[in-house]
Amino acid sequence: MDIKDMSGDIPAVWNVDAVRVGSDGLHCEVEDLVVCEHFITVYVNGTPVFGLSCTPKDLCELVLGRLLTEGFITGTQDVDSIFICGTGETADVVLPGGIALKEDINVPTCCTGNKGVYSPAKKACKRLSPAEPDDRRIFALVRRFKEDSALHRGTNGTHSCYLDTGEDILCFEDISRHNALDKAVGYALINGIDPAGCILFTTGRIALDMCEKAIMAGIPVLASKAAATREAVNKARECGLTLICKAWPDSFAIEARGQKQEARS
Repeated sequence: MDIKDMSGDIPAVWNVDAVRVGSDGLHCEVEDLVVCEHFITVYVNGTPVFGLSCTPKDLCELVLGRLLTEGFITGTQDVDSIFICGTGETADVVLPGGIALKEDINVPTCCTGNKGVYSPAKKACKRLSPAEPDDRRIFALVRRFKEDSALHRGTNGTHSCYLDTGEDILCFEDISRHNALDKAVGYALINGIDPAGCILFTTGRIALDMCEKAIMAGIPVLASKAAATREAVNKARECGLTLICKAWPDSFAIEARGQKQEARS
């Protein structure tokens, strides 16, 4: 796979003049940092398949991760090349042998305005090999989250996804929790990291689409400080994903345990 990212260093934050109002009635002028929204269109074999509103960091990881979690590819062997232009507004992806696409009018729950135009003709969540959660790794992720991430610390405007590879914990940030997860998945792909040994920790709630992303990536454990939806829990139980919610410094809840369980209505 040939990767060429010509986008360089695109600003992720912007300084804005603001007025801070205190509960004591005092007003003072301050300089505030806000996160920037970046827009990129992803073409697959010349066809625009989706547009992403994102934080302009780790764009190759984002594109690769999104292609995998949406079922366009199963791994780097399915990709000939990725080229991201100098402005970071276009990603051209070449897949060998063409690709069968169908129109997709589903609107994701992502609140940043991301839009899919096409989806793969065939997409199916796979069964995962059972994986019991390691308490020490989960609590290590919680501690890492409590330390906060750099961009969020400065702006309070991003979500984070932490990738525990078994040897290291890496943080990926974006205005969308979906994008942050895709960046983590894309990083694992590019660096040849075995997904079966990884854990994902997301800062947002786990809805069905977030759960499906972890399953499509082959990562057997997905954790969050927040809650999951009923549909996410049922999908995790159906596909053997270990789903951990309300992961706090003193406890966490296992809502699906790495084996097939009956879904509940």
